[in-house]
Amino acid sequence: MKNLRITRARKILIAEGIFIFGVLIYLFFSTAPNQISPLQGMTIIEPDFVFEIKNGEEVVISTDENFTAPIIFGQDSDFNLPPGTYYWKVKSKSKICMFPLLCSEKSKFRESKVKSFTIQGHVSLGLKEEGENYELQNSGNVELNVTKDNGGLITSMILDVGQLKQVEKDDSSYEGRQK
Repeated sequence: MKNLRITRARKILIAEGIFIFGVLIYLFFSTAPNQISPLQGMTIIEPDFVFEIKNGEEVVISTDENFTAPIIFGQDSDFNLPPGTYYWKVKSKSKICMFPLLCSEKSKFRESKVKSFTIQGHVSLGLKEEGENYELQNSGNVELNVTKDNGGLITSMILDVGQLKQVEKDDSSYEGRQK
């Protein structure tokens, strides 16, 4: 009778151990940092896009897969990336550790897998009437070479991203091309 009680107690103890181990595994994987958007290989056309992440505090971006020169953004950071291909991952400062005695300070930082996306060049030249002048604005995400054609007399200027330039109001036509 005593052996039967010990055997039952052992089975219950083993079942509890398996249950606790399963809960710890679930917590470990369910709290892992995750990237939602942009999707792997996505091409972004709009210059103002948002990173969507889950269970993370930082977005790490680089122009190479090894992250030799990473750019780190917090959750509410504003940024403006030039056109190109980027690699990104999400970092979490999760304090969940399966075996606390074996966890170092470095291992407490968790990262998602690496994904890539491409920002496509976006050319946009705005022309706005401002009293006696026109205001040209580069509202794209690339430098523009703007040509002004005034009845056969052609001149050019460079507009950086976001730059405004006052020009004389006349019958000229303007064209912006990626530099």
